[in-house]
Amino acid sequence: MEDKISIILPIFNVGDHLRGGIDSLINQTIGNENLEIIMVNDCSTDGSDKIIDEYAEKYECCIAIHHEKNSGAAYTPRNTGIEACTGDYIMFLDPDDRYTPDCCEVLYKAVTENNAQMGFARFRRIFEYGGHVQKSYSPYEDDLEHAYPDETFETANFLNVSDFLWDNFIERFLYGKDLERTYKRDGPIDTIIIDNIEEEPDLLKMAPSVWSKIYKRELIMDNNIRFQPFISGDDMAFTLEAFLNAKGIVYLNNFMCYDYYIRDLPDDKSITNTVNVRLLDELMESYIYCRRKTESFSKEVQTASINPHLLHWINTWRTSPFTKAENRLLLKKVNELKKIHKSDMKSKMLLSSMTTAIESSIYTSKA
Repeated sequence: MEDKISIILPIFNVGDHLRGGIDSLINQTIGNENLEIIMVNDCSTDGSDKIIDEYAEKYECCIAIHHEKNSGAAYTPRNTGIEACTGDYIMFLDPDDRYTPDCCEVLYKAVTENNAQMGFARFRRIFEYGGHVQKSYSPYEDDLEHAYPDETFETANFLNVSDFLWDNFIERFLYGKDLERTYKRDGPIDTIIIDNIEEEPDLLKMAPSVWSKIYKRELIMDNNIRFQPFISGDDMAFTLEAFLNAKGIVYLNNFMCYDYYIRDLPDDKSITNTVNVRLLDELMESYIYCRRKTESFSKEVQTASINPHLLHWINTWRTSPFTKAENRLLLKKVNELKKIHKSDMKSKMLLSSMTTAIESSIYTSKA
């Protein structure tokens, strides 16, 4: 293998899970001699800094970088890693998660054999303390029961309803009709290969996870794609810009490349799992940023890239108590998006329902 893959890890106080994440890279079937593992420590205080120094000393493929000042979110160490990397391809790992053993090999093969600038696959949501596993959302019918005969996957949904109700009614209502462009929906789809995102806008409906994807170096560097300064939504903005600029995209619908751990104990949560007004405020900022980036693209790209995420936002808002002043701040941001996101009637109705709900909460709130 002539190419090298750079894998970037943003690290802050993940000591309990860090070794497992790095080991999932060291033991990749592609061979760690073909990897450049860039571990960026954002001023950890739990010993994570010593762990990455240990790996950097033991393995030639591991590089440890230490920030002098904590940035408070993943976007800065991720950008540090991009600037430092030398690989022909770039990937990302959140260090408390895991790559599946053949993740790098399969994704690298997919992009190189199809001359694509970007490739991605499915991921598992593993509820570590709940004891169940979800498959990541896909708008395409899959054949995972044959690809993984020893595993059982629940359908991912954030409303906690039955799989049948979600698959047959709610998902169709929330996500809209399938945007059949290049690929028909008359049966399971294994692989999607397109030249650009306009050929298959439905790809934008999936979770904007930077860590389930491989990017050709030129795609990131030539288009100056970097993580924007949002504590939540930086991954969405980065992924969307990659989709919009990529010349050649491959999606593997029946391959699990990543294990995303949901650690739901009170003392084992990341900053993005702790809902506060700043998180939702900056998440809405990322939606505004993304919507502006799609201005020259089709209505289908504009709606598919934003609307599913708005549903996640409003559901998170509904389950989180905010003061009257905090809701006024959030309402201002929603109205800002409402002014520019007028792609179709459904978008207008969705945003109007959001503003109505927030306004009602402000009116009835005592604090």
